[in-house]
Amino acid sequence: MHGFGYDGSIDDYKIVVVSYYDTDEYYPDNFDTFVDIYCVKKGVWKRVDNSPYDLSSARRCTGACVRGAVHWLAPSKKQGDYRAVIAAFDLAREVFDEIPVPNDVSMDSGCYQLVVLGGCLCMTDAGRSLHQDNNKTDIWIMHEYGLAESWTKFTIDCGYEWSMLKPLCYIGDEEIVLICEGGEVLLVYNLNENTLKNMVVDGASAYVLDGCVFVESLLSPCFGMS
Repeated sequence: MHGFGYDGSIDDYKIVVVSYYDTDEYYPDNFDTFVDIYCVKKGVWKRVDNSPYDLSSARRCTGACVRGAVHWLAPSKKQGDYRAVIAAFDLAREVFDEIPVPNDVSMDSGCYQLVVLGGCLCMTDAGRSLHQDNNKTDIWIMHEYGLAESWTKFTIDCGYEWSMLKPLCYIGDEEIVLICEGGEVLLVYNLNENTLKNMVVDGASAYVLDGCVFVESLLSPCFGMS
C-alpha cells in the first residue's frame, strides 16, 4: 500500500509505502510489516518503525491524506484486539495514530474504503450493494477530525443501474460528484433532494475508468529541478 502527502513541518512532500512478508510458513497470518518513506526534497528513502496495525489484511489502495496524515482501514494488531481501526500515519512525526471508526462499522462485513471529501475524512461501504442485494451505498463523513461523535452518515439508493459508489468532491453545498466503480460513470447526488443522476459533460454522460480530485497549489514537488 502507499500514500502521498505534504509535511508542512519541513516543507516537503513524502511518499509512504507499507510492505510486508510472512514470517512463518506454517502460520501464514504472521507478518512483519515495514514502513518506508521517500522525502521528495531530499531525494532519499528511509525506514521507520513497523506498523502496530495489521495492514496486510487492509484493502490494497492509496491512503487518504487528511490533516497531514495518511489513513488506511485495518484491524488492530494489538494482542487479542482485532477491532476495526483507522491507522493514521502522521507525516511530520512519522508514527501511527488511531482514528475512531463510526460505531456501526465492522470489519467482519462490508467492503469499506477511505477517501477525502471536502477536506474531511470520508468512509464508504463500497460493497453493501453486493453483499446485501439492496443496491445502497452507505457514506460516513468525519466533520471534526479525530472526534468520534462527529461522524455523520447518509445512504444513497443506487437503484439497479449503479453500484459501488465512491465520492470525489462537492459541487456547491448541495451536490456530490461520485464515481460508479461498477459502471465506470460519473454521477451527481443531491443531498437535499436525495436524487442521483448521470453527470453530463458537453452534452454527453461522463464515462471514466477512475477519478481523483486535483487541487491547484503554488507549492511545487519538483524541488531543485530545472
